Amino acid sequence: MNSDPNRTQPHLPADTVLVVEDEVLVRVVISEYLRRCGYKVIEAVSADEAILVLQKGDLRVDVVFSDIEMSGSMDGFGLSRWIHDNRPELQIILTGTVARAANAAADLCEEGPTLAKPYEPQLVVDHIKRLLAARGRVVRED
Repeated sequence: MNSDPNRTQPHLPADTVLVVEDEVLVRVVISEYLRRCGYKVIEAVSADEAILVLQKGDLRVDVVFSDIEMSGSMDGFGLSRWIHDNRPELQIILTGTVARAANAAADLCEEGPTLAKPYEPQLVVDHIKRLLAARGRVVRED
């Protein structure tokens, strides 16, 4: 596998990742990295905004990559519960700095605890690929 994030296979449709992060610098960096890896990225600053995006019928989302701790009416766990109840086909990756929060995520995500901050952007891409592959989707090799 080539780890060059600039190489994509244009004949494959881009998988869409919804990045939910209230820290603008973190959100911009990971979103740009995912775009360079060939993913379509939608950004949301809160769980409330993410739910608005997910309720739009004309937007396809494959994976939700969300911080656990963020401002708004709910945190990443609340967003995960909403997704589980309303969009169970979506894959969820939670990220955070609190070990207790990462352990609690195991109850919400089939793949168990996910990524602790700070994370390497390539680890996010690798995790998304594993989730999509487990779902039987064709995964682009970068």
